[in-house]
Amino acid sequence: MQTHAVAVRYRYTREELLTVFVLARQEDVEEGGRYDARSAAINMYTHPWTTEMMPSESTIMGTFYASWGEDNHSWKIEIDEGFSMEDLLVELGTLEEKALGRKIHGR
Repeated sequence: MQTHAVAVRYRYTREELLTVFVLARQEDVEEGGRYDARSAAINMYTHPWTTEMMPSESTIMGTFYASWGEDNHSWKIEIDEGFSMEDLLVELGTLEEKALGRKIHGR
């Protein structure tokens, strides 16, 4: 599957970024959520894997990459084929709202 990357600079406080990652881990795709969080990346899926067939039917929409340290921020968004930056920003907004109670960079 083709992807394309978009460089971004979405700043968060360390607490905000950590909270977003904690929620993404809690809502793991294999546990009925739509995320697959790694140490510095969050993959967004189209569907949770709630049935045996879902892993084959659900696809990655894209990935948010984070930089930890003094300058906590998202630095890149990879967008998978068939999806747009707008799709990923809507997903980011949903994740931010669930984790932080408000949208910061998402829509």
